[in-house]
Amino acid sequence: MLALLTTATQGAPVLKSKRSAPLPHTTAAQQQQPWWKALQSSILEIQRHGNGAYSTDDQAKQALVKAFPWDERTRRPRFDAQVARPSFCSAAVYAAVLSGLLKWEEANRRRAISPEAWQALLPQLVKDGIGPWGYANANGPGFAMLVHRLGAGVNFTEWQKARPSDIMKIWWNDGIGATERGHLVILVQDEGDTVRVWSAHQAKDGQPGGYGIRRVPKSSIRRVLFTRITNPAAFNNAPRLKDDAWLTELMTRSATWEDCLPRCGL
Repeated sequence: MLALLTTATQGAPVLKSKRSAPLPHTTAAQQQQPWWKALQSSILEIQRHGNGAYSTDDQAKQALVKAFPWDERTRRPRFDAQVARPSFCSAAVYAAVLSGLLKWEEANRRRAISPEAWQALLPQLVKDGIGPWGYANANGPGFAMLVHRLGAGVNFTEWQKARPSDIMKIWWNDGIGATERGHLVILVQDEGDTVRVWSAHQAKDGQPGGYGIRRVPKSSIRRVLFTRITNPAAFNNAPRLKDDAWLTELMTRSATWEDCLPRCGL
């Protein structure tokens, strides 16, 4: 099943946007690996260690933090995929993105992200809306807001624009915020009436919980917000990201779709 990650993402195009600045000039050799390949590689690395179980308790949150130890020699984190378990959906996607950024830098032989930015990006035990991880882990459109405010990509809602390796915030109900039932995933393949996605999932219908690919009927999705990272170098803006009280408040209050759209650049 994991072979689908390789075939589905080949030649994944980039959705252009006026809101996303171009990458700094690099040589052809430095451009040998696009971002989506680095993300795919990070997912495969995580999966090599198995599903790892699903949990949202303190153990899972601490596992995410411990999976990115700081390397004083290189002045950047390392990623230990075996440590990042058990997991939950936003932790899985965030781990894949950070690991993908590390692989993207290594493959392209460039240090696009400063040590200060890496320190800001590291997952921490913080409330929603506090720092990059607090955005990514928040209810509502937290991950989309993170990418938009960093200038790292674009957000959209149209299924016809979606491509493998896009990040999807799925809502299973009409609630946004405290009453929502949602899921953060990475698109593997759009199959028409169904969609295959990767994340950390709850055990269901005989399928084990933890990391893996699931097929989701589109009829079960009430709302979806897509995020495409087009400018990974913009994660270097992480130290300038301001905490967001609106996202913090979504832990206990609800919001409307109209509240979300402008915050995501839509």
